[in-house]
Amino acid sequence: MHSGLQVPIITNKSIHEQLILLSTPTVESDSLFLKTNTFSGKRQTDLVCPSIRQYPFEDLGNGRMSAGSCTSSSNVNDLEEMSNSLEKIEVTNEGSQARMEMLAVAEANTQECSQLWTDKSNTCSLRLRLHPDMQSSITSKERALLEKKGLVQIEIHRLNSRKSLGRDDFLDIFGTSHSKIQPIKLSRTHCVIEGYTQRDHDDLGVYVTDKSTNGVRIDGVLIHKNKKYRLYDGQTISLLSNCTGTVLLGYLVEDPRRNSYNPHGLARACSTPQPKGDRIVQDYTLGVLFSTPLVGKDTNGKYHPIAELDVKREYNILKQSLSEAAHCVLRATQSEEPTKPDEYQVSRQIHVDAKFASTESFRVMVTIGCRALHLSGHGDEKHLYFEDGLGLVHPIPHTSLKELFSAGGKAPLRLVFVSACSSAPLANAFVSCGIPHVIAVRTTQRIEDHAAIEFTRSFYLALATGKSVQNSFAIAQEAVSKSPNVKGPAEVALKFLLLPENGDHSEIIFPPLKVQASDPMKMGPLELRKYPKLWFDGLPAICQGFCNRAIEVYKICLALLLKQQRITRLVTISGEEGIGKTAVAYAVVNYVGPRMTVEGGVKVISVAQIAEELCDQHGTEYFSGGTHGVPVSFGNVLKAVKELIIQHLQQSRVQFMYGGKSNLLVLDGCDCLTKVGVHRQRFRRYLSDLLTNNPALKIVITARTSITDDEALTGVGERVFKLTRFSPKMSAQMLLGLVNRSIRMNEIKRCQSTASDKIELLASHPVLIATDGIPKRIANLAAKLSSVSMDEISVVDNVETPDKA
Repeated sequence: MHSGLQVPIITNKSIHEQLILLSTPTVESDSLFLKTNTFSGKRQTDLVCPSIRQYPFEDLGNGRMSAGSCTSSSNVNDLEEMSNSLEKIEVTNEGSQARMEMLAVAEANTQECSQLWTDKSNTCSLRLRLHPDMQSSITSKERALLEKKGLVQIEIHRLNSRKSLGRDDFLDIFGTSHSKIQPIKLSRTHCVIEGYTQRDHDDLGVYVTDKSTNGVRIDGVLIHKNKKYRLYDGQTISLLSNCTGTVLLGYLVEDPRRNSYNPHGLARACSTPQPKGDRIVQDYTLGVLFSTPLVGKDTNGKYHPIAELDVKREYNILKQSLSEAAHCVLRATQSEEPTKPDEYQVSRQIHVDAKFASTESFRVMVTIGCRALHLSGHGDEKHLYFEDGLGLVHPIPHTSLKELFSAGGKAPLRLVFVSACSSAPLANAFVSCGIPHVIAVRTTQRIEDHAAIEFTRSFYLALATGKSVQNSFAIAQEAVSKSPNVKGPAEVALKFLLLPENGDHSEIIFPPLKVQASDPMKMGPLELRKYPKLWFDGLPAICQGFCNRAIEVYKICLALLLKQQRITRLVTISGEEGIGKTAVAYAVVNYVGPRMTVEGGVKVISVAQIAEELCDQHGTEYFSGGTHGVPVSFGNVLKAVKELIIQHLQQSRVQFMYGGKSNLLVLDGCDCLTKVGVHRQRFRRYLSDLLTNNPALKIVITARTSITDDEALTGVGERVFKLTRFSPKMSAQMLLGLVNRSIRMNEIKRCQSTASDKIELLASHPVLIATDGIPKRIANLAAKLSSVSMDEISVVDNVETPDKA
């Protein structure tokens, strides 16, 4: 026994009354903790109830023991052995790479307690109530059996922080052959519900883990096996369901402390969650603004495309750095006093407020307040480029920045990171606004992607772990100068600037928390806050080599995003075969989707793919136009499309009731539904009814012809955008973007131009001219160039074919 730790003889009564240790059975992963309290002037050892889990520790070393070992026959020796075995708790850090050291839990952590202390151990944190679909389908006898086993309502609190559900729980209740519920389909341990105390607040987070073979669904979406998902008020946990989505065996999640509904559904559960009701401290907020306008407009009113930035990748790198930093724990100065616990520095959780950059979002961010601002976008020596909300550049003069700052009042902003090439003029504008620390790139200097990524990653990792601005900047410069992926790394590292150049940059923007090693709750693994999601996961990727369509994409986005005057709800992208209708539709969806809908509000249905699958099932003559073939094919295709649309609208309807945003539907390749005749009329009538009955719905169609060429839709107007062929120069640009190797000058000797510019030279090559500016043919040519040179391809009737040896 260690000196200073006295373990008095504790009677059976004191164990029961003071510790409530034996009130619930303990599962295998439960562990016991010792802590010494000073209560009414007398020191004594308390056993913290094993059901109160501080965090999902994978292994607590020798501290694991069952409740059965602490019975009424417990004596001093048992407690002494338990005290010795629980002196050290091994805390492993899953999120960082060997950053967390072994932490020793001190024995002399004393806390003053008073008679005002109240025990909240049995306060319900989350309740699982039998799902209404299930309640309406079971008999009174089955319900009585469920109540007897405590399965009608399951409450998770500190004394009951773990509940497993499996086959044996329901087999004796619904085991009869005539029952709709078949528990035989459940696994022995189907899922586990667990509660863990959060590190930075005293709330109990409740999680579900799928352990089954057939799966568990949250709000109708299948979750990944052996992965913890945070549960929120209003969600549905389905253990068994039928093909229509009706819950046969499942529960409805209720938070007894609030009656609000969580409109984000599984999107929130699947992300790193943030506890509801948290108030965000301005001092620990990082604002992120991304400006990605599609086009600019010159003084003559002519549109020109804006170079695309890979802001998705930049945002992912930033989030990854903050996540790694959030798990970091550093040892502080070790105390010389043997009775004083060691101190550690724990990285703060940084709240991220991310938006697309506009004057409104910038003003809101400055008004609400953030400690640091990451700004990614374009600009010039006199302007900062924001979005106008419709895809057009909104230039903000540097002189207007002061007005935007002053409109928000005194802001706590201390750092601005301008992520753009030649951003020094803009950085100086922020310095003139009183920002003490501004990071930028020198004027007339461009930074390659690898260098920018390495600098951003290293800078925010250092900044979020409590380093000063100066040290974080030096660490990031050093990372770039030593990077093997950067050409001339030492010179590139010097292109980054920290302004003002002679300023004091020793300030720590996000100071770490000082935590005593004896506080296992704050030293445990961290549950990260949810970072804002700007782009949806389910959107189709923009086609590789997509170019030359920025103005067309902008005009379509403008039609869909306008909320006043001319509201467009039906857009048709038309053009000949291979002109790139699908590629344009995908680009529109990726830009418009995150700006006009909530997550889950975008659905892309490939009508052409459905038709091809039906064609494979019924033969190649299925769509030949025969007397019986076309009606049958049209009916099956339209039926399959209707089923997918109905399913999408049902899944997203609840979200839009609370989100108040539009729903975007893309029907790609509708040529089989727009053929002349009764089938075309039926499809037109269906679109009219669909838009009339769903006021928040907007539809984009891709087809060779418009659906309203011969007759208008009832009550709905159509905007048609017809795509044209590329010019020779545009064709050359697309070819260079698609070919997977460099095109040498000695393989394009057949070019008809003598220009020195490579694009103009390629534009005059007869093989490229033979593509007639049709993107699909250009893509086919790029594929051929992987094995042959351009001069080896002959042109026959405007179709390029490789020469035969």
